[in-house]
Amino acid sequence: MVDTQNIVFLGLGLISGSLAMALRRSGWQGELSAWGPREPSLEQGLNLGVIDRYDLDFDRAIENADVLVIGAPPMATGELLGRVLGWIQRSDEQPIVTDLASMKGWVVERALPRYARFVPGHPIAGSENSGVTAARPDLFDGREAILTPEDSTDPEAVAWVTAMWQRAGSRVTTMSVADHDAALAASSHLPHMLAYALTKVLADDPLQPMHHGGGALRDMTRIAASDPVMWRDVALTNRSALIAAMQSVEQELARLRELIAAQDSAALEDYFALCRSIRRGHDAVLNPMVEPDEVSAKGVSDQTLEEQGSS
Repeated sequence: MVDTQNIVFLGLGLISGSLAMALRRSGWQGELSAWGPREPSLEQGLNLGVIDRYDLDFDRAIENADVLVIGAPPMATGELLGRVLGWIQRSDEQPIVTDLASMKGWVVERALPRYARFVPGHPIAGSENSGVTAARPDLFDGREAILTPEDSTDPEAVAWVTAMWQRAGSRVTTMSVADHDAALAASSHLPHMLAYALTKVLADDPLQPMHHGGGALRDMTRIAASDPVMWRDVALTNRSALIAAMQSVEQELARLRELIAAQDSAALEDYFALCRSIRRGHDAVLNPMVEPDEVSAKGVSDQTLEEQGSS
């Protein structure tokens, strides 16, 4: 991987800004620049040292780019991708193109005209905070980045994007578009919908339980503070897989409600023990930068707090 290539970010926010910072942290020598529809965020990125320069003119911004990284909400990503590929078709440029959107089917369907050097991507990292001011260079450390190339995708482009994410601190997985969207509907999109629903239920409760929350409520509702435009786009563009995942949770909640209504103590304890085992069995994935001993210690600490009546 050549680290003197020029990367242009189309859209500068939390994820794209963090990628720029992670690459710079790794010793990246090439220029990191950006284009976007709003100058204030680009100015912030420049002032924070996230990028070297920016340009509000789209064609001028992407001229001579070696790599184009589309960092925008899902629907805007599809629109920008079409604009980029149309520009490439009219020019002699052959840059590598990748994106950061959290669903791939909807985006890939809009990748017209087909372009062999487009590598769909999705880093599994984020924050409830948004914007370039929330960007940080360690956001991807130990986190997964998923690529969904097609059979016709240029292997050199796939290798380059793979190396880019590894350099940013990620472990890279490759899978099909359909598998990605189904898996992420369950692992990422569904938790956000649950957080939104829980927050809304508590907000409508006359007892105002949000005023009495502790760690459990904080953890369960943290992501309800996420960017509403992005999550509107996620819900609409991955709706089939997301609805299927929501239906599975509805069935599981019904089963749990039955156990509670039946006062089935043994079944409830078995249910909770199984879930605890499953969750702790995935600490290496969900807490990738925490040593196993620390996770175990935290588990003991959390259990002690629970025994004392704190949550």
